[in-house]
Formats: sequence, C-alpha cells, structure tokens
Amino acid sequence: MRSDPVLDPPSALSQQARAVLAAGDVSAAQPLGEEWLLLALEQADEAQQAQALLHLARCDRALHRPGEARGRSELAARLFRQQGDASGEAGALSVLAHSASLAGHHEEAIEAALLGLRLAQLRGDGAALVLALEDLGACHVWARNFDKAAEVLRQAADAANASKPRRSPLTACLWLAMGSLLAYAGEREQRGQLPPLGPLEGHLINARHLLAEGDAEAQCWWTLMQTMAQIWKGASAFAQPELQLALAQLPAQERHWLASLAGWVQAELAWARRLWPQARRAAAQLVTEADLVQHEPLAQLGELIASQIEEQQGQPQRALQRLRALREREARVRIASLASRESTVQWQLDARRSERDRVQLASEAQRLEKLSMEDPLTELANRRSFEDHARAQLAAGGVVSLALIDVDHFKQVNDQHSHLVGDQVLSQIARLMRQHVREHDVAARLAGDEFVLLLRGATEEVAQQACRRLDEAVRRHDWNAVSDGLRVSISIGAAQRQEGDTLETLMARSDAAMYAAKRERQGAGVRLTDESEGEGDAPD
Repeated sequence: MRSDPVLDPPSALSQQARAVLAAGDVSAAQPLGEEWLLLALEQADEAQQAQALLHLARCDRALHRPGEARGRSELAARLFRQQGDASGEAGALSVLAHSASLAGHHEEAIEAALLGLRLAQLRGDGAALVLALEDLGACHVWARNFDKAAEVLRQAADAANASKPRRSPLTACLWLAMGSLLAYAGEREQRGQLPPLGPLEGHLINARHLLAEGDAEAQCWWTLMQTMAQIWKGASAFAQPELQLALAQLPAQERHWLASLAGWVQAELAWARRLWPQARRAAAQLVTEADLVQHEPLAQLGELIASQIEEQQGQPQRALQRLRALREREARVRIASLASRESTVQWQLDARRSERDRVQLASEAQRLEKLSMEDPLTELANRRSFEDHARAQLAAGGVVSLALIDVDHFKQVNDQHSHLVGDQVLSQIARLMRQHVREHDVAARLAGDEFVLLLRGATEEVAQQACRRLDEAVRRHDWNAVSDGLRVSISIGAAQRQEGDTLETLMARSDAAMYAAKRERQGAGVRLTDESEGEGDAPD
C-alpha cells in the first residue's frame, strides 16, 4: 500500500516521472505517470491531472501509440485551457496535432497546431514558436498540402536561426525533404513520371550539414530519404549500400514509423530493378509497419504504391483491388474524423454552456452580495456596509468625520401624504446626498428616516460645511413635484474622530450634535414634537 500522500502534493512524483522521460526511459516513465495521474485524481487536483495526462500522452507518442496519445492530450488541453495555463495547453496541443495527423484527421490536426502556434506567438516564447511551426508544417505535409507546408517550414527554419539561444533548423529541413518525397510520389501518380529532383536534393544537402553526432533517429531519417533520391535518379547501385546503412540505423524499439519509411524505400528500389515479387512484399511491409504504429498517411501511401506496382506488372485487377482498399481506408478515416469533430464540437458547446453557467452564477453572486450591502429603497450603502467601511477607516487612523442625518417630522409626511410619498422623500434625499459628497465618502441609510455620512479626510469644520450644503439642497428642493404642499427638512450632526474613538462613541457624539441641531430649529420657531423626534429606528 502506498503511504498517505495527501499532505504533500504529487510534485516529487511528477519531477521523477519527467526526469525519467527526459532520460529516454519511456517504459519506466509511463507507470510513474499513471501513479501521478491516480494521485492527482484522488486529490481532485485538476492542475496535476492535466500535467500527468500530458506526460502520459508524451510517453504514448514516444512509444508510437498516437491513438492513446490523442485522447490524453485532448483532455489535457481542455484542463489546461480551463485553468488558463497557456504553456501547458500549447504542450498538449503539440501532441494532439501530431497524433491526430497520424490518424489521418488532418483538419483537427491543423486546427490544434494553429492554436498552439497562436499561443506561442502570444507568449513571445522563441523556442515554443519554433516547435509550433514545425508541428504545423508536419501536419500540412501529412495532409499533402505541400505548398503551405513548405511556407510554414521555412518560417520554422528562420525562427530557429533567429532564436536566442539559437536552435538547429534540422527538423524543419528534414520535414521539407519529407514533403518533397510525398509531393513527387503524388506527381508520379498523376503524370506517370517524376519531376526534377532539385528541391529535394537541396533540402537533403541542407539537412546533412546540420546532422549532429548521436542523433541516430535524424541520421536514419536522412539516410532513407537520401537513398530514395538516389533510386529516383537512377543510381540503384549507390542506393543499395545506403539502404543497408539506413536499415542498420533503424531505432531498436519494437515499433517505429521509420520502419514504414524503410518499407517504402525497399519497394521503390525493387520497383526500379523490376523485381516485382520483392516490390510487392515491400509495399505490403510498408502497410503493415504503418498499421503497427497507427500511421494512416503512410498506410494509405503503401496501398497506392502497391497499386502502382501491380499496374507496372500488367495486373490491372490487382491494381484495382489495391485502389479499392485505399478508398475503403480513406472512407473509414473520413467517418472517424467526422465523429471526432462531432465530439469536439459537443465538448466546445458543453464548455460554452459551463462558462455561461459560471458567468451567470458569478453575476448572481455579485447581485446577492450587492443586495446584502445595499439599501434596496435608496440604493445607498446599508447599515452593515457602512459599519464595515467605518470600522476599517477608524482602524486605519487619520482624519475622518461622521455626520448623522434625520428627516424632520417624517411621521407627518407618511400620515399626511402617504407612505408612498414617504418612500419618495427618502429616495430623493439619498439622491441629494450622493450629489453633495465626494467619491471616496460613504453615504448610507441606517434605518427608517436616518442616514449617515462617513467623510474621509474631513475635519469637523469641513464636515459642517458639507452638512450645510446638503441642508440647503434639501430645503431648496422642489418637494411640491413629489406631492402638493409637501415640505421637507433635515437635521444633521457632525463629529470628528478623536483619539481612542470607537464607532459607537463617534456615532454617539454625532447623534448628540444632531439633536442639538433639532433643538436649534425648535428655538428658531421650527415645531418639534415628541412624535416627530426619533421617528426612525434609533441607531444601535
């Protein structure tokens, strides 16, 4: 039983898995990746799930299992996208583009490669840009879109030369040569003869100068393509030893796509020598090897080469059978590709629905939060919001004043003009308060007809001036427009924060100042009854 890892995220396991894969030990890296994914699933850690899935997809790619790599890389890309991890998504898209391309799902592959390229461009990562361009170029090669492939791969070579530190453009050169091979095979099918081989030879010369010692796979790839060029030039005698060298260079692992390419070269060599049984067996080997590594473009090429060999032998019925086999493969791939696109579109629709739901939930949460902090009638801050702001301001220190506001004779307004008019009076006073305070001040309704102003950075003298302006605005307001004969006035009391003040003591001094203002109005002839005094809920 594994020891409990809950307290420690699977970082140590992920580092070990990555290090083993980087060292080339794929068979050991895969079980580590599976344990990493299991641990991430147990912890419901989607970030680690995405990383583990990408690691496993890279293992599948190295083991030439594009079907498995495709499913894992697609899921990893979705998880990275949800988390906003552009770098991780680009890595997953690279594997997805490669595996979809080998399955013959060229539209999906090019779409993934284009998205990966866009992410690399947005990140400004030179190394990632080179890899993304190489991915896109390779996808166009297998899709037989050769002009576009050449354009993109030249961009990849230029980007590699311009990157800092400089990267080798070898991969781009090899793909340019591979595109030329496939293009020439297509032209031979259509026109019955090969075109001049100058561009292919130029790409091979460029690649030869870039080959590095120790890169056995690149060396094998180059040698096979060089051998093909020799065969097509009519130099079969020189091609035979080069082919033997290439076969000796084939990677030792059980399955590799270069074995399919070797089958094609053997078929071409036997064809050139008119050794028809050998040519037929080599073409069949090409299809078999391509199927072993799930390489649909090369498997389809094998059927085409086999058909051409049968035709060259004067066997039209066998050639037709091979063409029928090719068309059946193409139909199966097309159906599978459509099903894949349908699945992808459904996921995109689900993702959009999820995003819409998330936005709606966020909007609803925002609305509820606003309701919890806002007075619904006046749209001012409510008591809870005011107290939060006030306590924070007092804790921060500095100059601050507080003004309590009470509507005079508010019960009479409700009794004589209706509660609906009373609500309109409160709303109008709230509007006037917003007009006569600064943006960083807080205007709130405490309860009933009682309001408060929190004036930041204002001395008591400044607060008094603000209160006089508000009082004047209320007296001059056209209350007749609300209800005939309506008169409204307010009483305001302001106090400045003193050392040691709490919110309660500051409000108490403001409350005392407000009632002193009411008594002043009474002394000046403004009627103040016991009934009108304290008509709203008293502040807590």
